[in-house]
Amino acid sequence: MSQPHEYRPGTYYEVVRRCTDRAHKLAPKEAGHGKYTSSVKQLYQYATACFAALFGIEILAVCLMSNHMHEIVFDRYGLIAKFLQRRNAMFANMIKVRYGLSGSVFEKCDGKYNRLEGARAVAEKIAYVLANPVAAGLVASREEWPGFVSSVADLSGSAVLIARPLEYVSKKKKRNPANVTFAMGAPAEVRALFCDLSTMTAVVSAELVQRIRSARRRHAGRFAGRSRVLATSPYSRATSREPFGGRVPRFTTAGDLAAAKRIIAEMRAFREAHRRAFEASRGGKRRVTFPAGTGKMHFTYGYPREEYAMANAIAA
Repeated sequence: MSQPHEYRPGTYYEVVRRCTDRAHKLAPKEAGHGKYTSSVKQLYQYATACFAALFGIEILAVCLMSNHMHEIVFDRYGLIAKFLQRRNAMFANMIKVRYGLSGSVFEKCDGKYNRLEGARAVAEKIAYVLANPVAAGLVASREEWPGFVSSVADLSGSAVLIARPLEYVSKKKKRNPANVTFAMGAPAEVRALFCDLSTMTAVVSAELVQRIRSARRRHAGRFAGRSRVLATSPYSRATSREPFGGRVPRFTTAGDLAAAKRIIAEMRAFREAHRRAFEASRGGKRRVTFPAGTGKMHFTYGYPREEYAMANAIAA
């Protein structure tokens, strides 16, 4: 049995979701002819906008690569698991209809979400996401990427109206509006990390410049290019070597040892409390309250959980 994950309100996360068998199911495609002409960017933005506000998720940065996607999000209410479950299901189903794909779009065992603690960790991961197409040797600059990648300017706030795509989404259901607003931006809580938004954007910009310069030196100017990326078939898969068996990070503190020790202590305390409650439930005890931050046992099986004193969580 895997270790339980604690969902704390007011937490920054790095979320990575990979396609099954490293397939290029998110390959960017320009608008074509026929019934289904939506771009992968439109499908992602619509699905995300449908559930982000509902579950209190704010998007800081995003990059859709051909066979996986990166996101940096702020989880206001501790409901990131419910958000990803609903959003990813809609997004995956639209992708399957868009390209006529069968089977699963995303891997089922993709690890937990990487909790980001501290200004440096948040800034580094945002820069990592924005530089991903260059770091992968696909394009020489972020602006050349034909898929969807956000910018540093989006941290200051951006919003765009997204029309309902034709793929999968029923027009008859009220939960699928004709138009939704896809919003991005850093939350107000970012002041606790960077003092103000301008400081945050400056730190992220500096980190992004360094990462892009490093990637350009590493690839020595040899990039696949925009045309080759657009020619990638959604029915193909990556053939480059990828190491397996590496550790999946549960948190990142970017070298802050004091924060790391604190988080480890919190995780151990949560897991011990969760273990005791779980064993009690398996032993036949009906009235069992799980610790605050419990996910599956609360959302799926309906067990009550304690509340954080500082959380202004909405009803789950």
